[in-house]
Amino acid sequence: MTVTNPAAVAERSGVASERRTYERDDVEHCETDAAGRVVVGVTDTDGRLLLVVNPEDEFAVLPNETVEPEGDWATVGRWLIEEMTGADTTLDDVRAVCEVEHVVGGERQSRTHHAVLEGSIADDTVTDGFDEADCEFQWVEAVPEWLEADGTGRRADVERFVGADE
Repeated sequence: MTVTNPAAVAERSGVASERRTYERDDVEHCETDAAGRVVVGVTDTDGRLLLVVNPEDEFAVLPNETVEPEGDWATVGRWLIEEMTGADTTLDDVRAVCEVEHVVGGERQSRTHHAVLEGSIADDTVTDGFDEADCEFQWVEAVPEWLEADGTGRRADVERFVGADE
């Protein structure tokens, strides 16, 4: 699988297409020189979803990484999950593409794309782990009840793969 033009992929049938505006404090931010961000919804053999979590701050996101101009979102996504888990990763499809306007002081500074990819790992021995910037990864069967819909799309991205906690 290769994804080099998320805007074109967004036009395919079955791919959700969204637009978001991110208010930034400064023109220099995490996507300043990037083409966008790959967001990966990866499941294990039990159907659990991998999340990057900071339990103290009630913060959770799907694993994600910036993609450089001319980069391949799928290559970056596969590399990210394999780095996190140590397991071979298969990316199957694009679930969604989000066009993101980055605004500073009311003025549009840039536009990037976030591609939400669906994938899986075949290794059922990968456990919760790593501690990086106060975050860890956890396998979940449902959206954590404390994860709010805050306009960033984090909860919506998780809901694309698992339902809410009952």
